Amino acid sequence: MVRRLEKLVEAGTESLREVTAERANLIQVEITGRQEVHQAETALRMARREEAVQARRLQQAGLSIELLRSVTSDVDIVMAEVPEGRLNQVRIGQGCVARLFGLPKERFPGRVQSIAPVLSPERRSLRVLFTIDDPDDKLRPGMFAEIGLGTDSREALLVPADAILHIGRSDYVLVADGDNTWRVAEVQVGDPYRNEVQILDGLRGTDQVIAKGAILFKP
Repeated sequence: MVRRLEKLVEAGTESLREVTAERANLIQVEITGRQEVHQAETALRMARREEAVQARRLQQAGLSIELLRSVTSDVDIVMAEVPEGRLNQVRIGQGCVARLFGLPKERFPGRVQSIAPVLSPERRSLRVLFTIDDPDDKLRPGMFAEIGLGTDSREALLVPADAILHIGRSDYVLVADGDNTWRVAEVQVGDPYRNEVQILDGLRGTDQVIAKGAILFKP
């Protein structure tokens, strides 16, 4: 509009007053535009700052924005508390099975997706996130579940659950030591499997242990 009026003034068909008014309008529009840009940039900076704050809160809760963005409608995120004594048995990518108290006959397979960087000071547990396959959309927010870890097929040394003697903070079994004698062996237990328990350390596959009635030998 200013350029057109300037040409009309040069041609003598328009007054200088109209050009001056349009120039003033142009300056006002430019000022308003710069103000709007500044306000938008300020709002963007504040939004990014708030996003960073919320991301830290999510991280402290064991969540991540990337994980929330990666899931689909057929996958749910389940948050579990793993006791401190089982931390060495959890790793990212590990298979698991969720059993919902509200759906006792259902089994939902999944994978460990993330592990919180810090322990919960109240429960002395580690917050772990799992993605659970839920193609029929049966799970609902707030439902409680029991998570079975280590469900991938693997070779494992198992002993009957009755063979484990728990004393203090340690676990023991009674191992045959020849000549009808038995020795006490400290073991590191892993996941339960039916009526047996996995042994991570402290036993060999050829060892013979007392199972049923072992509790009678507990001091």
